[in-house]
Amino acid sequence: MSNRCKSYILTETAACDFREARRWSVARWGKKRTKSYFQQLHDGANYIATHQPAIAAKDDLIGNTDPGVYAVGEHYLVYVPMSDTQIIIVALIRQTRDVPAILKANSFQIRRQVTAALKILQAGR
Repeated sequence: MSNRCKSYILTETAACDFREARRWSVARWGKKRTKSYFQQLHDGANYIATHQPAIAAKDDLIGNTDPGVYAVGEHYLVYVPMSDTQIIIVALIRQTRDVPAILKANSFQIRRQVTAALKILQAGR
């Protein structure tokens, strides 16, 4: 588990995805626009955490898998609910990518990282 915020936690994979997206965004848009875009991603993650029941399922993107998917800008935040007000973000995927294939290929790693994050959180309570 890498980064922690009040309403969401990033797995190692998600933290890596965010770093890669930041590098790509700075090269494409510059620092000012990247900062604004990453604030949108942060706000989107907070929205997911506090409005989970109101978010429509994206079965067309993920089939009947466990993670939820929420679009923010040019990306999908892939998440697993932890509680009514907290989520674990397991990946940040560009909308142009094949989300089901990525989730399927990484399902073992996603499950392992989510399990580790939950154990750490439970130990800290």
